[in-house]
Formats: sequence, C-alpha cells, structure tokens
Amino acid sequence: MCTFRQRKLRLKLRLDAAICAAVDTPVGPDGLLAVFDGGSWHSHDRRWRWNGVAWVPTNRATAGPWLTRIGTSLVLLALLGYAVYTMIATSSEFAVGYYSGVGIFFALLLVIFRFAGRWGAFGTVIRAGSILLALLKIITLLTHRPPV
Repeated sequence: MCTFRQRKLRLKLRLDAAICAAVDTPVGPDGLLAVFDGGSWHSHDRRWRWNGVAWVPTNRATAGPWLTRIGTSLVLLALLGYAVYTMIATSSEFAVGYYSGVGIFFALLLVIFRFAGRWGAFGTVIRAGSILLALLKIITLLTHRPPV
C-alpha cells in the first residue's frame, strides 16, 4: 500500500520529468556546463544558446565591442590629456583635486554601469541614468573649468 505522501511525490516526479525533459542536464554543445543568464541557457563559452529545442549559435556583433572599446579609450585619453595640460598650465592645487574628483566620479559610474547590466529592465533604467550623469559631467567639465 502506498501512502498519500508517496503517491503525491511520485506524481510530482513525473510532472517534473515531463516539464524538464528538454534540458534535464545543463551541458552545452562544448561539453561544459551551461550557464543560465538573462532568461536563457548559454554554453560555457557563450557561443551557443538554448532556444527550447536545440542549441543554436549566438549572433555576435562583429564591429560593436572593439569599436566601443577604442572610442571609449580615445575619449578617456583626450579627457586625461586635457586634465594634465590644465594642471600643468595653471599649476593649481584646486585643479588637481577637481580632476581627481572627476576621475573618481567616472570610475564609480563605470562600476555601477557594468553591474546594472545584469539587472534586467531596472538595470536598463539605471544604465540610462548613468549615461545621463556622464553627459552632464562632461558638459560641466567643458563649460565650468577650474579657475586659473
């Protein structure tokens, strides 16, 4: 005789097996454990994505990441060069503190921007706010320079 609890457990196991039959062991096509990130399963090397039926290759932008890195590096290099030139030309201690504060501001903003990318829709709002704050800071840098 089966107790009610054993029958309920057997029924639950059969339901779980029917629901999770597609991906019962999260192993990607590369042979490593798959990662659940952003609402879907990805292979360990992020080249494959599980679409519910089979592993399909992910669409990667060919020009996006490296152009973004180069553009960001050029902007930061230009800002750093301008800050160094301003500090040397004016030899003001206030300018050194001002630009150090700006550097710390952008560093914290970058950390928040990077972590907010994992937060879904709320992260999108935080990232948009971070971009707005960065643009306001750049406008402030250009319009209100430290005194000479």
